[in-house]
Amino acid sequence: MPDFSHFLTPLHGRRRLSQDQFAEKYGAANGDLARVTEFVERFGMTVVETNVARRSVVVSGTVDQVSRAFGVSLGRYRVTHPRSRHSTQEETEEYRGRDGWIHVPNELADVIVGVFGLDNRRIVKRNNGGDPPNTVPLSTTTISQLYNFPANSAAGQTIAILSEAGYQPSDISATFGGSPPTVIDVSVDASNDGRADGETTQDICIAALAAPAAAIAVYFTTYDQRGWVDLVNRVVHPDPSDPVCSVLSSSFYISDGDDSATLTAEGVSSSWLTAASQAFEDAAIQGVTVCIASGDTGSNSRRGDGKAHVQYPASDPWVLSVGGTTIGNVSGSSFDEYVWNDDKGATGGGISDFFGLPGYQTSAGVPVSINDQHVGRGVPDVAANASVNAGYSGIVIGGVTQAGNGTSASAPLWAGLIAVINAALGENVGFINPAIYALGSGSFYDINPPPGPTDNSFNGTPGYAAGPGWDACTGWGSPSGVALFDGLHLIPESGLSCYAVADFAMRVYFLDANHHVNELAWIGGRWVNTGDLTARTSAAVV
Repeated sequence: MPDFSHFLTPLHGRRRLSQDQFAEKYGAANGDLARVTEFVERFGMTVVETNVARRSVVVSGTVDQVSRAFGVSLGRYRVTHPRSRHSTQEETEEYRGRDGWIHVPNELADVIVGVFGLDNRRIVKRNNGGDPPNTVPLSTTTISQLYNFPANSAAGQTIAILSEAGYQPSDISATFGGSPPTVIDVSVDASNDGRADGETTQDICIAALAAPAAAIAVYFTTYDQRGWVDLVNRVVHPDPSDPVCSVLSSSFYISDGDDSATLTAEGVSSSWLTAASQAFEDAAIQGVTVCIASGDTGSNSRRGDGKAHVQYPASDPWVLSVGGTTIGNVSGSSFDEYVWNDDKGATGGGISDFFGLPGYQTSAGVPVSINDQHVGRGVPDVAANASVNAGYSGIVIGGVTQAGNGTSASAPLWAGLIAVINAALGENVGFINPAIYALGSGSFYDINPPPGPTDNSFNGTPGYAAGPGWDACTGWGSPSGVALFDGLHLIPESGLSCYAVADFAMRVYFLDANHHVNELAWIGGRWVNTGDLTARTSAAVV
């Protein structure tokens, strides 16, 4: 698999592979698939599907067959949990689960990443200080204009939305004044249940409003371990009749923390995390940008144990993790923007327990964990308006006009921006993280307190401070759309084979294959390619 530096090479050199090309280069070995098939058939199970590109074998069997094959004891369990992010009521869930470890033969231990589907409990969850003066709900179009999105249409782009529930076409039509975008339903492990789910509906509407003329593909799956991995793999490795998406946005998430205690308490195995992360890495290879909400309860992340946590999959190094801000005091094109931390919620952010520091964050100034001083992946990467008090107005849900909010809103807004930039570039930016860390603050509205909240502490849990440049509170900040487009446009135009990148005082330096230093500089509000510095410096390049 390519490393992070691969994604700073020119876009034309890393275009989407065909399914056959991907399978040949990164897929499962046919011999390994055959060995897994022989193993499950030995216990009487039926192979439903094998997929080389997805590196998966789907099987079915009786409880007795599955129990004997994997050495588990399956049972029925019951648990209660909150009905929704805005409700204090609880609902009861009954699910199939297991006692003990899952066992596989020694000869397959290095082949099988995980076994998913034995436990079908819910793991997917919904995301849900002070504000600037005159903070009021704003339309998605207004927010896009304040963030200076490029003005071109996103025609030809398709944005994938992850859903475990449903939406009503009448709500989409009403939100768009009777001229809705093209919305395609893709049934993975579930189908549109016809409910007016607020999470799904706002994601569709915000992404489509931010990316005019883009198509929206809504992928429906179950809320268990298998469902999430199946969905991401289906987006990345589409069936012949599926749309081909350039962006995936999810407001749903899996775990309130990626530390071992939280993962265990919430029924998430490390093998599942590995499989999910591999699916996101596949997305990067295939040029799909994955935008994930970082959470709406600050460093507390619903855990309430006094320790700071980051949600998964927002902590995955292969996704674009999107935090939250609050826009207020709007006057024409000017506005104030604070860290989102008020009476309704706070931006998720912090340091991963599961993932180490990725290469693209090496020079970003990622702090150590406030829990135990370890170094890990910093969250989020970027941010955008999220406060309930500055909600995305005009979205119809269940026939009622409401305002979208939370990082559940900032993630699809970013997905829309990526689609617009893709359309303007004529190529998909795909895994964008290395590029935005190379470009740095010049492509963003940096969120600096005071006068706003200084960090994302929440409900008594200490948080991470906001400050100049990247921080573990709002990342690089909210997008300056045209500036970001300029930077992303210049990097692939440079034609550089990047071996090293550094960001110093609004300048980005590239070391090419000939050991010539090249520079992008932030001049006059735009990124400018100032070219080869070799003739202008006597400094040795090591």
